[in-house]
This record gives sequence, structure tokens and C-alpha cells, in this order.
Amino acid sequence: MSEYELNQQAAEQIRRDFKLGDQRFQNGQCVALLDGKVIAVKENMAEALKALRTVDSTPDRGMLVTVTAPAVDVIR
Repeated sequence: MSEYELNQQAAEQIRRDFKLGDQRFQNGQCVALLDGKVIAVKENMAEALKALRTVDSTPDRGMLVTVTAPAVDVIR
């Protein structure tokens, strides 16, 4: 499985369940992921990105996700 797929799978679980493994998240938190693992949980994207880049400075690695409840799209 690629790094992107690991991160995507972790992000989907966080957004769906508000948890990943034993770690729980609250609505509005920003989570930095690398290789499908939580690197940092911050209050905004800038802080999450800074924490991610401290661990790995490669621009195309990692993923940021904002924890939010699923939204229903209504098409009329």
C-alpha cells in the first residue's frame, strides 16, 4: 500500500469515527498524518503543517485533515 493510500485510509477513519486506534479527536482539530500515523494534532492547519514539516521536510509527503462531521449533499 502506498503512503498516500495509508494516509487516506487513516484520514477517512478519523473523519468517520473521530478516532484512530486509541486516539480520539474533536471537531475542528487539524491532524497531520505521515505513513498512516498521526504526527500531530493542532488547532489550525498552519500549526499542523509546521509540525509535519518538522518531522519530514519533503513537500510531497504527509497529509493534513480537518476533523469534521460528515456532510450530506442535497442535489435538487
